[in-house]
Amino acid sequence: MTMHVADGPFGGLERRLRERVEYALLRRTFDKGEHLYAAGNEYAGLFWLRSGVALAYNRRGDRYEFAVPLHWGLWGAPSIISRKHNSTLEARTRCVVDWLPPEATRALMEEAEFVRLVAKWTADDYAMLLDMLAVMSIGRSEDRLLGYLTRIHAFAVANPDAMAGAQSASGIAWPFTTVQLAAFLGLSRPHLSAILGRLNGDGRVRIADRLLYMPEPQRREGSAVDGEAGAGDQSRP
Repeated sequence: MTMHVADGPFGGLERRLRERVEYALLRRTFDKGEHLYAAGNEYAGLFWLRSGVALAYNRRGDRYEFAVPLHWGLWGAPSIISRKHNSTLEARTRCVVDWLPPEATRALMEEAEFVRLVAKWTADDYAMLLDMLAVMSIGRSEDRLLGYLTRIHAFAVANPDAMAGAQSASGIAWPFTTVQLAAFLGLSRPHLSAILGRLNGDGRVRIADRLLYMPEPQRREGSAVDGEAGAGDQSRP
């Protein structure tokens, strides 16, 4: 199956390489709960998330080391060299992806231009991860929650396609329960519920009808919530 990729994450490649990518890409659908790839498994290719919400995470026992909701982007690049995935990517709604199989990816890695692009994707992924880890280590629970939700929202709305299904310009799909969000942030559910109630009352955050809303002033201030954690590179293709 071929598809047009000129405006996607492969758009910077010269035409010859774009055509190779277009020829190799396959459209796949993952139902809620299915893994696109799993930590420790052999490299499974590159996954260009076109619609739906996925969760990238690592767990140690019952505790999340990190958990990052994703509404778009191309994922799996850091594992090309190691040949094993160091995190899990799970569909949390029905997800549609364009998949570049591992054999096609390895063949393209013989091209210097493609290698440079993979290096950029990898650097972007690690920048995002380090930023989220910094946010999730913030001591004050309210600041941790605000920093986390602000960054997730900012990354989602950086791509207009991620707004599909939102009911307003500030809402993004949010298929997570309070219990799940509490686990992501290492908080108790009652404590998180109290914080969310207070933030909702203040008009700073609203989660309703499976959508996350962040008012414009809060979105602008989000990168300064903790004073230390940076905004990260959110220019991912």
